[in-house]
Amino acid sequence: MWIKEPPIALGQSMHETVNFLYNFDNIYIMDNHLAAGWSWLQQVNVNDSHYYLHIDRHYDLLGFKNTVQKQVIDKGINLHDLSFQEYLDLKQPGNNGALFQMFRWDNYVLNISYAYPDLFHETYFATHNDGNREDDFITKDVDFLELLSEIDYWIEERSDRDWILNLDLDYFYGYVNDKKIQIIDDEYIEQLAVNIKKIIDKVKVFTICLSPECCGGWQKSIEKAELVCKVLDLDFIEQLKEKTTYNNV
Repeated sequence: MWIKEPPIALGQSMHETVNFLYNFDNIYIMDNHLAAGWSWLQQVNVNDSHYYLHIDRHYDLLGFKNTVQKQVIDKGINLHDLSFQEYLDLKQPGNNGALFQMFRWDNYVLNISYAYPDLFHETYFATHNDGNREDDFITKDVDFLELLSEIDYWIEERSDRDWILNLDLDYFYGYVNDKKIQIIDDEYIEQLAVNIKKIIDKVKVFTICLSPECCGGWQKSIEKAELVCKVLDLDFIEQLKEKTTYNNV
């Protein structure tokens, strides 16, 4: 179902604009990664601790601890009780009285952890070492070959706690001479999806982000999403076709 329906013409996402958020069982699909934090809170028990696997070109580990303390904790706001729109409406003060969106594509992980300090037990990061790294938050870095060969084993074996699985499709892309190109091929993407499908019933929540600007545009990110959705038997792309003119983006 659509939690946020897409506009007819898909627009820019960048750091704080969400075009859509789609949900099927414990899987959430979005264009902007900032929606992942809210999605996790719909599925997990916030009083429990979880294993976390982050598959993304970027760490997404900026955070604003003081802001979360003042604007969320001190005000008695329970993020897990908020509607998605209420989550989007949370603001943080900037210079000269300006207000900015509290949750963005680069800070949602740590901001959620500040609100719920026990939410993450161990954290595993498969990235290209882009963005702000927080050594104290990361349990282990994972390379792309280890990720593909071991993901189902890790989740199968570590069954004492629930898993949060977080995938950004820009993991499959990189910059070469300022141009975004696919650096991990479709066969890898499909096999990764196959391995995830093996253990999807052991994952508490699985978030998938398209990040169009980081993949070279909507068409490319949608094509990669289609590969993953086909393996997972999700009709998300068909739903997107019905709502948008995505073939023309």
